[in-house]
Amino acid sequence: MLENTSNDTNHNTNYTVTLEGDDDECILPLPDEILDKLDWQEGDVLDWIVNDDNTITIKKVDDWM
Repeated sequence: MLENTSNDTNHNTNYTVTLEGDDDECILPLPDEILDKLDWQEGDVLDWIVNDDNTITIKKVDDWM
């Protein structure tokens, strides 16, 4: 087993949210705890990346428009 040499601590936390919107636009309401930790604000544009293993990576788009 590999030794963890990182100072980072991983926490597994589950949230259940309901997607809002229609076929043209989708809104994922994220809990304030997540927004604060990632320094994201309501209205930020996020890039959704579907990975090869069918997980999703969400990143904030810094230079939009």
